[in-house]
Amino acid sequence: MDRFAIIGLGRFGSRLAASLSSSGAEVIAIDINRTVVEELRDRVTLAIAMDATDEQALKLQGVDQVDCAVVGMGQNFEANALTTALLKNLRVKRVIARSRSAMQARILARIGADGVVSPEDEAADRWAHRLLAPYIIEHTEIGSGYALVQIPTPEVWAGKHLADLDLRAKHNVTIVAIKRRVATDTSAGAESYDDYVLDMPQPSSRLNPEDTLVIAGFDDDIKKLPR
Repeated sequence: MDRFAIIGLGRFGSRLAASLSSSGAEVIAIDINRTVVEELRDRVTLAIAMDATDEQALKLQGVDQVDCAVVGMGQNFEANALTTALLKNLRVKRVIARSRSAMQARILARIGADGVVSPEDEAADRWAHRLLAPYIIEHTEIGSGYALVQIPTPEVWAGKHLADLDLRAKHNVTIVAIKRRVATDTSAGAESYDDYVLDMPQPSSRLNPEDTLVIAGFDDDIKKLPR
């Protein structure tokens, strides 16, 4: 089982801790504010009200034994940086720190953070893509100008095989997966559905009108796809 420590239980930290825990991970949630700790206590493995800049207290709670620690403090950068340095000193395998600016990100990287997350910037980028291209269900940037997106099957593609569409040659994109709703139970008189993922579809794969396509390609090419 993966073990995480989430330090700083603001909106970002609390949501992350609860999400990891609901996915089956072991989560230690830490904040100096006892109220937010109590609110999360029943949703994680262990919730502790303590000062995360206390190295001995971190060791006492087993934080040095986790697979990954996320320092999510957003308001107090001094505490954020000090906690990140302490975690590295404790030899935590992977330390991810939150930054609110490019300067903070550079400092955290120099301290030794294995990764830096900027939730506000990342959320703004995702919304920019959604607003500019509302037909795209999800957009994940992989590299500069290159992304993995989810789109509904364009009407002109429905019923056709991938070999017939020849998307790589005609549009410079690749369908890497197909998400399809499949009826699972009709015994109660009402159909229920599960999402089935067809991984690495073959040229013989046929697209249904209700399919969601997971496509890899450059943003400029994705924008030119039929809708």
